[in-house]
Amino acid sequence: MLRNTLGVKASALVALRSQFAVVGPGLWLIQILSTALFQMWFFVLVSDFADDPGAAPAYVALGNAVSSLTYSAVYGVTMSAGAEKHIGTMATIMSTPTRMFYVFLGKGAYQSLIGLFTVTVSLAFASLFFGVDLSGADPAALAAVLLATCFAMVGFGMVIGSVGVYLRSSMILGSIVLYLGLLLCGVNFPISYLPEWLRPAAYIFPLTYGVQAVREVAAGAGLGDMTFLVAVMLGLGSLFFILAYALFSYFEKLALRHGSLDMF
Repeated sequence: MLRNTLGVKASALVALRSQFAVVGPGLWLIQILSTALFQMWFFVLVSDFADDPGAAPAYVALGNAVSSLTYSAVYGVTMSAGAEKHIGTMATIMSTPTRMFYVFLGKGAYQSLIGLFTVTVSLAFASLFFGVDLSGADPAALAAVLLATCFAMVGFGMVIGSVGVYLRSSMILGSIVLYLGLLLCGVNFPISYLPEWLRPAAYIFPLTYGVQAVREVAAGAGLGDMTFLVAVMLGLGSLFFILAYALFSYFEKLALRHGSLDMF
């Protein structure tokens, strides 16, 4: 247990150092801020053009602020295995005494910190530039909801990312999930706008619950009112992490059997 904990910590620190070894802090910050702002701005302009009262610019801006978690917590985690293959270090990771799941769990922990920073900045953008009123939001409820959302989404990202241990890359899967989130999870329009047969698919994604919870907190809901949604996200996140552990073990054995660890 101690070895695995140390492995998670070491992996998170390596992820941090490698991040700023490739891209300097200034350029990294510009990338984070510009991605959050311009995606939000684009969909706000689309909603303004559509002029739909059910998907007003403030509604869309808040949804996109929450969905900014996806870039790090899902897409960043999903890309981890493919990135290791790309730079030729997957075999080295296999030789460490720490199981592969815990190595990528450390990378997921680092990505979760980036995700929480990104969503905080995005909420500030939504409030400052796009008329989202967060004055009545309970800070404790908002923090609890964002932490639970991030936890569930990192677990979801690890489930998808496990496939990258065996396949050449999980980038395509990560991209599909990223854009399905914008379509299905109530980010840019209410889920009720979806065809009836497609609505159940929205509730597979933890982002759906996160967006709903943040909207309720922004409307004035307190921490007690968020108990159910937070519990759902924590439960989903736990299931995703358990599934990710099993999938990492399975794909690791499969990759060794078929010699695909270094295939990129």
